[in-house]
Amino acid sequence: MNKTTLLLALAITASNVIGSQPSAEKTLVSPMRDVPSLSASFAELRADHFHTGLDYRTGGVQGKDVLAVDEGFVYRIAVSPTGFGKALYVRHPSGLSSVYAHLRSFRPDIEEYVLQNQYSQKSFSVSLFPQRNQFRVTRGEVIASSGNSGGSSGPHLHFELRDSATEDPVNPLNYDGLGISDRMRPVIDRVILYPLSHRSTVNGSRTTLTLRTVPSDGSYGVSATTVPAVHGETGIGIKCWDTFDNSTNRCGVYSIEMLADGLKVFSFTADRFSYSETRYINAHIDYAARINSGEYIHRLHIQPGDRLSMYDSHVGRGVLSFNDDAEHEIRIIVTDTHKNKSWVTFRVKSVSRSPLPPAEPDCSKVIPWGRASDFTADGIRIHFPAGALYDTLWFNHKTRKSNNGYLAPIHTIHNETVPLHDRIRLSVRPDSVPRGMEEKICLAQINNKGTVSYAGGSYRYGFVSGEVNRLGDYTITADTVAPEARFSFARGANLTGRSQFTATILDEFSGIGKYEMLVDGEWILAEYDAKNNLLICRPGKSGMKENTTHTAELRVTDNRGNSRTIKTEFMW
Repeated sequence: MNKTTLLLALAITASNVIGSQPSAEKTLVSPMRDVPSLSASFAELRADHFHTGLDYRTGGVQGKDVLAVDEGFVYRIAVSPTGFGKALYVRHPSGLSSVYAHLRSFRPDIEEYVLQNQYSQKSFSVSLFPQRNQFRVTRGEVIASSGNSGGSSGPHLHFELRDSATEDPVNPLNYDGLGISDRMRPVIDRVILYPLSHRSTVNGSRTTLTLRTVPSDGSYGVSATTVPAVHGETGIGIKCWDTFDNSTNRCGVYSIEMLADGLKVFSFTADRFSYSETRYINAHIDYAARINSGEYIHRLHIQPGDRLSMYDSHVGRGVLSFNDDAEHEIRIIVTDTHKNKSWVTFRVKSVSRSPLPPAEPDCSKVIPWGRASDFTADGIRIHFPAGALYDTLWFNHKTRKSNNGYLAPIHTIHNETVPLHDRIRLSVRPDSVPRGMEEKICLAQINNKGTVSYAGGSYRYGFVSGEVNRLGDYTITADTVAPEARFSFARGANLTGRSQFTATILDEFSGIGKYEMLVDGEWILAEYDAKNNLLICRPGKSGMKENTTHTAELRVTDNRGNSRTIKTEFMW
């Protein structure tokens, strides 16, 4: 197959997506004083999302100065027990906005503003939008201190740049002044070949083939002893990463190009994307590999329902069609933002006839990716909205009985290695509902490791119904257990002189729904560190009377309405 024939076999469709970037009027400054050391990069592959910024290491400690990268004003302040935790959003005159997340504290005047709003709203979690220019910042000014708040897995600063007009995250490494150094080439670890259609084979099989790479100064080959034989529509995947100076972390790459017989058939560039499209990562990656082994592999072919904007161009969605009896060269080029480059080159042998007959659908129902569809069987109803799937699914459903006290059979809804983009509506009929338990029963998911997790839902018209965003095993259970709650000090403890006291709250199934801390009958701010199941109260900021015996009351409710209240006394 020559280059012209290959073009025809790919059924050419080309797409060019060029996103303009807001330009900084002058060089930015680093958000940290230390020599920058990154632990994560822009558009790095994560569970259910692309990483939206850069993660700056802080040496395993909290409290380092966080600097404004340019002049501007604070337009949003957010506090949450999960996600970004404490975060500050700054608008700049250049058309850029910057975001600083997982903070420990804000600039003192901002900190006081947040505290006042938390008390007026009687809520730790707040999302505040100050008046324009209420909190001005200057270039290089200390605006916060670094921390470990929210969903952070260790002390660091999460830093973003956004296009102010759209709030789309843009790649900070495309802007000067942040001080990031990178003299190392990306690493290419392996290449994967995927048979994509019911007629496709790789080495005479319908299973994927993994080719380990052999490096040589930026150029890679593969370790295969024979040239892989391919037939029909074939996809290519690649596992790769980048590293930066002053860091050993495996970070995401900037761009990937694939050439077939010298023709560029696919390219991906991480310049920008929108929050609304971040879940397309589950179409972009080999989702089954992520679920089964935790590996992140870039697919270099685009599924029909994948609308990710980071694909610069493609021919035939990057799907290679092999139907002749010739060898073809595939080259994949991986580049970082500092223009360091690596590439892998290998050959495949196209065969004109498949060694296997076409696979026939063996399924409960064929569900097309672009249309809404419903599935009904004994004890179950499922509605797939039009945007739920990335590709047409040969859907399977099975049931099995369980001896674990569940209130319904276990329904296997296809399998959890196929991703969903939008939630599907799942309704399961319980075998029976114990009297008075209507508000406690709920859907539960069982993953491939046997872990049971809360999936929500409510009981109505004989079914427990809810919206779920994963396929796999589901059943019905009841959550009747109240959350755990305990103070970290003994009743009557003398806490005089302490800046804070703590309590632990934990719910092991449906999760904490709400909590409230009262001291002497008055609401007091309790900062919720959800990942550590910890509440932190700071008496000095609450107006509590000193050198007095106080009564503390903690009320905690989970997401099924189970509640626990505990009380104690202490001196402060």
